[in-house]
Parts: sequence; structure tokens; C-alpha cells
Amino acid sequence: MPGENFKFGYVSVPEFHSDPEGKTIELSVAIFPSTSENHEPDPLVLNTSGPGKSNMDNFIPDIAGGLGAYLLPQRDIVIIELRGLRYSSPFLSLDEVGKAKQSILDKNLSTEETMDILGKAMQDAKERFEAEGVNLSAYNNVETAADIALIMEYLGYEKFNIVGSSAGTMVAHHVIRDYPERIRCGIMDAGLPLNKEIMINYVPNVVNGLKNYFEECRNDPGCNAAFPDLERRFLSLLDSLNENPHMLKLTDPITGKDFNYALNGYRLSENIFLRMFYSTQVPLLIYQVLEGDFGWLIDQLQYSLVPNYFADGLGLTVFITEAGEYSLSDIAYDPAYKIFSEGISRSGMGGEYFLEANKIWKLKKLEPERVRYPQARDVPVLVLNGKYDSVIPVKYDEDMRKDLNNCYKYRFDCVSHSAFDNATPCALPMLLQFLDDPSKAPDNSCMENYKQVYQTE
Repeated sequence: MPGENFKFGYVSVPEFHSDPEGKTIELSVAIFPSTSENHEPDPLVLNTSGPGKSNMDNFIPDIAGGLGAYLLPQRDIVIIELRGLRYSSPFLSLDEVGKAKQSILDKNLSTEETMDILGKAMQDAKERFEAEGVNLSAYNNVETAADIALIMEYLGYEKFNIVGSSAGTMVAHHVIRDYPERIRCGIMDAGLPLNKEIMINYVPNVVNGLKNYFEECRNDPGCNAAFPDLERRFLSLLDSLNENPHMLKLTDPITGKDFNYALNGYRLSENIFLRMFYSTQVPLLIYQVLEGDFGWLIDQLQYSLVPNYFADGLGLTVFITEAGEYSLSDIAYDPAYKIFSEGISRSGMGGEYFLEANKIWKLKKLEPERVRYPQARDVPVLVLNGKYDSVIPVKYDEDMRKDLNNCYKYRFDCVSHSAFDNATPCALPMLLQFLDDPSKAPDNSCMENYKQVYQTE
């Protein structure tokens, strides 16, 4: 079976590459050799989302299955468990924050009360890391890009192809920025630009994405007839749930015990936000909740309780150091969407959350010149995004083209955050064609098969 035979081991890299003789950390590496004797010399290096999701957990099952059958005949695949991730050491998991979140699931707390509890947990996590000798300032995308370049050189690969998904595209940018001579081509799914203002705009972008759904539904005869006055009803529901939460019964997947979940306006907002990553049927999902149907929400909540071994500490260090200097006054909130905006922040995303986190962690930001390209790069890059991706809106497309002279940029209709997840039959052939010849745009005619249609039941 393709991908069932692979090499696995650990590589020591400098904690800070500016001090190559200093302290080291251990990263795990898996190499999947090509199934063809006459394969291409440049491998694929794959990076998934988060930041914090394990590359090993995400890719190894797929490579051992169908994905390996597509990719391994042409070239080797290298999976590097980036610094901070599950199978590298140290693993930046915020167990304290996870326990704190679980402890308040049955409570209806204000944002201030919630952030006080989470802040105490982040302080406890920081103290634990410091006691373990972890220097949190070392966990950023500049050091990670240097890790990748060093490991690929150690493995004997002169050139390689860098692939990233979502936050993994930030890693890809830093590799292309700092080591362009090593990169044959880049492929970015849910491609973010290299932009220090992403965290400032994160929540406002999501709010605008939700507003877009409401506007399109109003202008779509079928959607508007099925879900009239949806925006007003939704915002009113958030207010009423904050006053009187709806108690849901959930089951802990580990202990099997039932417990109460207080669904207030903030938590409904958080879950709508999370659903927007995977579905473009947001009007239907909101309508179902308005009608008292919590089926999809309970399923999502039950799934979120399953341990995922996510390096949420790495998410903090990367976004804090990448975001640059800003203040609350730089974040433009729509007052009508205050509860929705705070719900996103309470979930652990957005500029306001990371400002609060860094009051505790006090990380040194990357220098501003490190979060932009010194000059446009000629590396060929394929970028596949979703038209309905609220965290990576269309306005970012021009940033990508400005920094990458050979950027082939496509947005799929009826796709939210990931073309590879939501339009695989089209996205995968485009990827393979681009890998075969990055000097020209792939055939994108299959994208015509993807059209947004609003479901009403």
C-alpha cells in the first residue's frame, strides 16, 4: 500500500538559530519515499492548520491511504512535526486553559469574568513552561522556517516544494521569504497573506462574512422566503440567550457522564463562527437554532470534547509574535455585533483575545520587517481559497499577488475555508497539474461545477 513504509526519527535543532551552538529542541520527522524509482528529486513538505494541529496526525493517515496513491509515484513526502506540536519536544499544549474552559461550561458568565478565569489559566501555563525551561519567544514562524530549511538540508534535499493549509500557509510564506532559492514551488490551501494586521482585522472580517450571508439570503428569493428577517432575529436571539441561557444536555466522551451546557449568546456566536469554517449554509444553521433545533450544535459540541492534542500554546506564540503592535482602538467593531464579536474572542481568536493573552505572556514581537516580504518573490505559488472564507476575505488576494510575482490565485464558489476539504475532486487535480509544471496555471475549468445554492431545509 502506498505510504505504509516510511522512516521516522527525531532531529535536534537550535532553540534559536542565531545561536547554533546553544540549547536545542527535538522535532520529529517522517519521510515517505516515492513509490517510483524514477521519481522527481524535490519532495513535498506538508504543513497543516492551527497553528497547533499536529502534522503527523493530520497527514500520516492520508498518505498511507488515498493521498499517498496520488502523490508518492512522483516524489518523496516529508512531514516535519513543527516546534511546539504534539510529537516534538516540548509540546505546547495549554491543559490549564482547556480545564478552565470545561469548568465553566454550565455557567453564564460575562466576558470579563470569562477572561479572568482564562487569564489565570494562561498564567499557570506560562509558569509551568518556564519551570520546564521552555523559552516561549522561540516559538514563532521565523524559527520554524529555519527549522524546515535546516532539516531538509540535513536530509539531503537541495530543493523542495512547500505546502501549507490555513495557518500552515504562514509557515510557507516565511520559508519562501527567507529561503526562496530552496523552493521549487509553493501550494497554499486557505492561503493567508503575510500581513501583520491579520489579527487586527480577524473578528471584523468574520463579522463582515456573516453580514454577507444575511445580505445574500435577503437577495435570494428562496432563502428570503424560508428565513425572513433572519439578521434581526439572530441578533435578538443573542441578546435573549445572554439573559436566559438555554441549557443543553451533553455527554463527556471520556467519562460518559452527562453535564449541562449553558448556551448563551456568546457561546452560540462562538459555534456559528466555528461552523463558518466548514459550511456555507449558515442561514439554515441559524434558522434551525431559532426554531429550537439544536441538532447540529450538539453534534459540534460533542465532537469538540474529544481530545485533539492541539498545541494551543503554539497558536498563542505564533499569532502574538506575528501580529505586530496594535491596540484595542485599532480594531473596528460593529456595535450591533458586539455579542457575536465577543463570542469569537472568548473562543480564543481575534486581536482582542491575543492582546489580553500577551499581557500575561509578554512575548517579544517579530520585527515589522520580518512580517513582510523585503521584495516580491519569483517562486511559483498556487493559492486555492474559498469565496465564503470569512477569515481570509477576497480583499487579501491582492496582497498575495503583490508579494508573489508568479502567484496563481483561485477562489471556489460554495466553499468556505478550505478548497482541499470542500472541493477535493477539483482542487487535487489542480495541485497535481501545478506540481508537474509550476511555470503555468493549472486547468481550472472544474471550478465551474461549484456554485453556491442556499439550502432551506
